[in-house]
Amino acid sequence: MKLWFLDADVVIKLLEIDVFDRLATMHDLHVASTVVDEVKFYRRGGLKFQVNFRQHYVDSGSVTETTATAEEMQEVLRRLPVLRRQAVHAGEIESLAVLVRREDLTLCTFDAAAIRALPFLDVTERAVSAERLMQTSGLTLSPEYKLDPRLSEEYFRSNIEQGLREFVCSNTG
Repeated sequence: MKLWFLDADVVIKLLEIDVFDRLATMHDLHVASTVVDEVKFYRRGGLKFQVNFRQHYVDSGSVTETTATAEEMQEVLRRLPVLRRQAVHAGEIESLAVLVRREDLTLCTFDAAAIRALPFLDVTERAVSAERLMQTSGLTLSPEYKLDPRLSEEYFRSNIEQGLREFVCSNTG
């Protein structure tokens, strides 16, 4: 599967629960340039680990870095209602623009604002929760890790439903 990680938060969380490297061996991982620059460290077992994401993952070929054009980002902003535009950060706009362009990518994120924006961009069916991603990849968490509720399928579905309600209301207004 070609996976698109929306932002640094999901990458950091997957590093923290010791899943990211295993996903990298199983899938074709992609991130935006902004994500590469934002992943600097993660915490595991009470310790802080520094990571040079570009060197360790991008330069080694484990992760592909992709960028969006200004025009692609403008198109994403045009399709989002004003309140949704204000909730999604600049780096996430770049990631969403790449997702819209690259129909071969499957999105993974736990960012509520971005998840709620998916229906407006007609990409909801190409998104997956981290929990579902781990399940379909056959990965389980080590006993010392608990699944962050934001990685759960329930959290993901709840935000998709909220985004769908906002989308319907914005088109019937």
